Amino acid sequence: MIKKIYRILHDMTSAPHQRGEYSSGYWSDRVRDRAAWLCKPSGGRILEVGCGEGMFLEKLAREKPDAEIWGIDKNEAILELAKKRMSAGAIKNVKLLAADATSLPFEEEFFDAVVCIDVLLNMEDIGAVVRILGQMKRVCKRSGVMIFDFRNAANPLLILKYKLAPYYDDTVKDLPLNAYKLGEIESALRGLGLEIVQKEYVGFFIKRYAPVIIVKVNR
Repeated sequence: MIKKIYRILHDMTSAPHQRGEYSSGYWSDRVRDRAAWLCKPSGGRILEVGCGEGMFLEKLAREKPDAEIWGIDKNEAILELAKKRMSAGAIKNVKLLAADATSLPFEEEFFDAVVCIDVLLNMEDIGAVVRILGQMKRVCKRSGVMIFDFRNAANPLLILKYKLAPYYDDTVKDLPLNAYKLGEIESALRGLGLEIVQKEYVGFFIKRYAPVIIVKVNR
């Protein structure tokens, strides 16, 4: 019963055209919108790390038809869904590749912008997060930007939600669910020689307790 109630509420709060999708959801949709807005000044090549079924790629491709957009995901089955989405939408400026976020198969400074959203929450620990951020830095041009989000450990309801998630959400039963403090993320970035230049708070009007924080980093 609890799973059925969760699914009904989840679908009700998802964008109508995204209901039933693996990556649908109120927060995820808000994150995609804000990340696309942060990408507006970027041109040239843009990479999404962990693109899933391609919702963000589709949005970005329509907003930036002159950009060369890449998406990678290690889940080849879900990558096939992204390919079908691009084909159905007649989107021609997106390239998709099966790859691991901790070992990106691109040359150094290849992209003008590197985006990673709705991914870090499923990493096993901060060490994996640092490895992904390090790879994002490596493939991003020195004049480029990195944009990513993380779930905010300062929100107690979010932590409770993650502890209970295996009981009501089958899509996360085999995945870790982790949140991080802003200070942890800032420290990780300093270790990589990077610094946050812009923050976006999603999901709550008190910034400190916003369940999702999106950050923009100048490379």
